[in-house]
Amino acid sequence: MKFSVFTDMLGFETFSDALKAAAELGFSSIDLRAKLDGDTIDTISLEKAKELKTQIDQHGLHVSSVSSWAVNSCAFSGPPKYDSHDEGHHRQMTEVLDRLFDLAEIFDAPHVRVYSLHRPEGFDQWTDEQKEAEYRYNASIMRRHAQHAERRGKMLLVENEPPTMSSNAKELGLLIRYADHPRLKINWDILNGWRAGEYPTVEAYEHVKEYVWQTHIKGAYRKADSATDEHPFGEFGNFAIPGQDDYDHKPVMSAIAKHDPQAVMTIDPHYMSLDEKDKLGEVEVIRRSKLFFESIAAD
Repeated sequence: MKFSVFTDMLGFETFSDALKAAAELGFSSIDLRAKLDGDTIDTISLEKAKELKTQIDQHGLHVSSVSSWAVNSCAFSGPPKYDSHDEGHHRQMTEVLDRLFDLAEIFDAPHVRVYSLHRPEGFDQWTDEQKEAEYRYNASIMRRHAQHAERRGKMLLVENEPPTMSSNAKELGLLIRYADHPRLKINWDILNGWRAGEYPTVEAYEHVKEYVWQTHIKGAYRKADSATDEHPFGEFGNFAIPGQDDYDHKPVMSAIAKHDPQAVMTIDPHYMSLDEKDKLGEVEVIRRSKLFFESIAAD
């Protein structure tokens, strides 16, 4: 099992300090998203990226993914930022992706992480026929982007987020099967599924099995008094430090290790969202998370 970390989760404003901390914590792989000396993956220039790549090499690290917020950007509150059926939007995303593939080449990163199309308002109340049509439309757009990734020699990874058409493992599985393209795989944020109402069990993993190229791993608390006979796992409460949380990580982690051995396990603790009692310092939270997940991998 191979572990990675988001450099922007290490708590440093300077990229060189984040790289130093990642190397000292024993990581060989990193993921890039924000805090790139004042930039994000979506704003950094190609020239500046080349300078940062030199620093990465000097620390003996390599980049697993460039992770974008700009491709079909999520709106976690308020209306969507774009029209899913606007061809102009999809052409714009092609241009954004072309730049991301340029960055992936500079950083020698095999993966580019993106989102699928946004979830229409009231989607869960649509008829099954309407839902099916929208799932297939989403897949057709993501297949187009996967074809672009193939031309550029990269792998496109779709992450599950509650406001998107791939909010949980079941919907990720539908997307991958309907798109049916070898350059479109899954970045499964395991506990995002719980946020979207799907508790991440081994049975949920069956929907994405053998398509998971990367995961985002973290801990989570259950919402107080939310467990019922109908919903024995309860509702998602908040992110937490793994190993001292309410989620049993071992069954799903073991299943991924068995069926998706290629998957990179990226630690992404969402530090700023943690309860105050869990804010022990970013590096300490990453250290504890890594030790916990490594102990699972060693069993």
